[in-house]
Amino acid sequence: MADHRSSEVALLKYYRLQDPFPESWSDPVEDLQIKQRKQFRASTTRYSILQEEGISASLKGLTGESYAGLVPEDEPDPLGGTNSVVRSLRERGLAVDDNTRLRNRYLISSKTFSPTAFLRDVHATTPSAELQRGLNLLSTSIAQKSGSLKLLVESNFDRFVAAKGTIEGVYMEMKANSFLDKEKESEYGVGKIRSYLNEAETKADDVFGPVMKGRGREEELRTLLSAVERHRDILEMPGLLADCIKRKDYESLIDEYQKARTALMDARALVPTEPGSLSTNFKEEHIHQLIIAEKMWIEVKFAIEEFKRDTWKKLVECKTEDNTHMELIGILLELGVDDNPIWVWLLSRYEYLKNRITTVFERSRVEIEILRRKVLAAPPPSFKAIAHHLRAPTRRIHPDSQKSLDTSRTIAHWELILSSLTTLLDPNTGMVSELLNFWKTAQSFIDGDNLLPVGIDDQSRKHHRLEDANVRMLYDGTVEIVALIRDCMVAFFQDPPVDDVSAMYSPNPSTPASAGGNGDSFPSPQLPNVLKAKVPQQKEGEEGYAFFPPGANSVSGVHFMGKIMVLVGNAAVAMAEVAGKLGKEGVADRLKIMVSAGRERAVVAVCSSWLKDAQNCRVLEDWTRAVDNRDVTKMPGLFSVFEREIIGGMQGMVYLDSVKNSNSGVIPPPSAKLLTHVRGQFVRSLYKSLQGMVENAKTPVESEERNDEMDGLASPVTSVAPANLMAHSVDSQDKNVRMLLTLSNLQLLRLDIVPELISQFEQSFSVKLTEESKTIRDALTQIDRQLFNEYTDPITASVSSLVSSGISSPAWSPARGKIATEVRPYIYDALLCLVHVHSQVTTTAPSLTFPILSFLLEAMSKELLEAFKTRKKFTLGELLQATLDVEFVNQTLSQFNTPRASEFQQQIYVELDRGSDAEARQGLQKELGEMKTILSQLRRYSRAEL
Repeated sequence: MADHRSSEVALLKYYRLQDPFPESWSDPVEDLQIKQRKQFRASTTRYSILQEEGISASLKGLTGESYAGLVPEDEPDPLGGTNSVVRSLRERGLAVDDNTRLRNRYLISSKTFSPTAFLRDVHATTPSAELQRGLNLLSTSIAQKSGSLKLLVESNFDRFVAAKGTIEGVYMEMKANSFLDKEKESEYGVGKIRSYLNEAETKADDVFGPVMKGRGREEELRTLLSAVERHRDILEMPGLLADCIKRKDYESLIDEYQKARTALMDARALVPTEPGSLSTNFKEEHIHQLIIAEKMWIEVKFAIEEFKRDTWKKLVECKTEDNTHMELIGILLELGVDDNPIWVWLLSRYEYLKNRITTVFERSRVEIEILRRKVLAAPPPSFKAIAHHLRAPTRRIHPDSQKSLDTSRTIAHWELILSSLTTLLDPNTGMVSELLNFWKTAQSFIDGDNLLPVGIDDQSRKHHRLEDANVRMLYDGTVEIVALIRDCMVAFFQDPPVDDVSAMYSPNPSTPASAGGNGDSFPSPQLPNVLKAKVPQQKEGEEGYAFFPPGANSVSGVHFMGKIMVLVGNAAVAMAEVAGKLGKEGVADRLKIMVSAGRERAVVAVCSSWLKDAQNCRVLEDWTRAVDNRDVTKMPGLFSVFEREIIGGMQGMVYLDSVKNSNSGVIPPPSAKLLTHVRGQFVRSLYKSLQGMVENAKTPVESEERNDEMDGLASPVTSVAPANLMAHSVDSQDKNVRMLLTLSNLQLLRLDIVPELISQFEQSFSVKLTEESKTIRDALTQIDRQLFNEYTDPITASVSSLVSSGISSPAWSPARGKIATEVRPYIYDALLCLVHVHSQVTTTAPSLTFPILSFLLEAMSKELLEAFKTRKKFTLGELLQATLDVEFVNQTLSQFNTPRASEFQQQIYVELDRGSDAEARQGLQKELGEMKTILSQLRRYSRAEL
């Protein structure tokens, strides 16, 4: 755009125009710039304006004020955005008024116009759509101006032709009239030119003289050139062949090779080699054709041999995924080779698979062991972290929930184990997949199902069928690879962690890069330091598993070990199918043993962490109420989800239902020993979890030495006063509150959750836990009774003490001759104690209100009976006082009455009757009406107080 505008400005100046579309010829600038115009025209030729170089030369030297006079001080935006470019720049803070050089950078009429600066500063905020419209406007304007300029030149063309004709006519007339003598020709410059021409002619004779003398060789050269031209297609064949190789156009390569070979054969047929066999049609040009063909064939043969070497190399390194091996084999067969490319490729793939499997497995073992040591050396997780991980099953819907199953180091270890085994065992992407593809391809070659080229003159047909010895070697080699994978997996599950990792760190330098992908070296520059590190000691009572991260919980264990066992099962099924097609006996049985042994080790490892997590389940208690049931905390629900997750994951590991064709003979049913182990671990996990709940009730986790770790785990209000408790939080500092909530939780577990878990286990493992169910129920009952008694015993003792001391007090008996009109204070004290209990229970665990209050009523009634038994006789006043006390208690706590409490109350009346004489009994009958009135008044007065 800048060059175009510069050319337009120079053009206007040259023709002294102000408008590119003038209506008349004029020169308004002449009066103002005569001196500049003369200098400008003197330094240019007549037609220099039509060349870009001429324009540049014309404007060269026009700088500063001289050139500024040619550029207007302002102009509209060529893109149609504004009618003043200078104003736009001034608004943006650029000093274009004082700096002419800077201003000219933004004016399209200027030679120093800068498109980059123009778009950057003038159109910094212009939208793309506006810029596109401005571009269209500018293109239209340029087209219009170009058309006008063309018209202007065309209209003056006749003048130029007429002027030239006049000049030439004058010159010819001068020459015809002998005006141009020798001296005048020199004056006009012709003489010197003539001398130069004469000198050039002399030198030309010296140079081309020998050439002209060798005219005899011309015919020979012409003949050779004609032969080359006639057989140009033969000479071009090596180049075409090389181009096909470069473009990897193997189909065209074969065609060009066939053409080259045919051309050679045709040329040889024209020139017989036997003496006296020349035909009458033999010509000298046939020898030329043969020479050209033989030279061509040498180049073609060299290129083909080089190409074959590269193709052999590619074939040896080729895999089966993209079917490239078939293309390479076809090319070699088409070109013709001595060795069988099919067998060479199969043999190379066999060696590759063996080396690759060993390399991948050994490298994975080293990496897994190094990371296992790091996990073992890491500090144990806090109780806050343990609780977070055990709650992970409740967050399973979250996409990143897998990351919260365990500590980050443990998850990294699990992911490394899973990815390593996937690389080895996955039937779709792993080494097992490559084995399956290898055997599928080998079987197709054995059966002759592939359409392969026969080559030139059928010379490659012999390679289409493999020899019997080679077929037997393929069978044995495939079984050997299956056995190698099986041995790797047996070692993975059975071998304990190694003490010396450096013994495993022994990469084979002779192993080709193709056997290990990209060389398959052991990465990690700090590996030697890790190898020298001392192995952390295993914790007491903890078995070390090379395939199981130390300290991993059962949640991550069932998740990842379930995936790993499915990998093992799918790989075993796939390899067993291959072995079955080979007719090899014993392979399926060995694979079955591999699956069974690996499964048993995996299940035992997960069960071990299951029992440990059951002991840690107490950290799930955060002393906040469940959203759907305010009588209990969140603990029972979290425990239920945790146990369901483990049971479901364990069922998948034991039966491997997710394995394809799991009903095949390679996946054996679980042994009775394994099922018994899982069964016992389930019962033990329930019992350990229940014990942890009772321990929480007595001594919560946050009150132990690990209090600092539990700051974020417990309820955020456990350390504040009860008055500030949130809606779903409780005062966990109060032991009675903890015990009540634990009792309520145990009640929910006993009635709902534990029976559901037992039912799920029975359905998952097709067993009946008859004895185990009874044991669990008995344990729940004992734990419930133990905790219930621990809560009620202090209350019962307090009430018993109040009743015993109140009845045995001398102040209990009314004065002689007085009739009882008030309940004794010990009754109020005992009832107030029960009222306090009632308030605490109803606000903490309302479902326990009746069981606890009815139990306390029974205890109080029994204590009243025992206290009255200590009195041998009752006067009428004492009989009335005892009846009033007992009836007041019965009526006040009537809603919590039980058959046992009623029995105690009946025994109290029997005891009162036994200690009374006939006079007292008769007096009691007379006072019953009055006593009812007194009781009614006392109940009404005391209702608000109680």
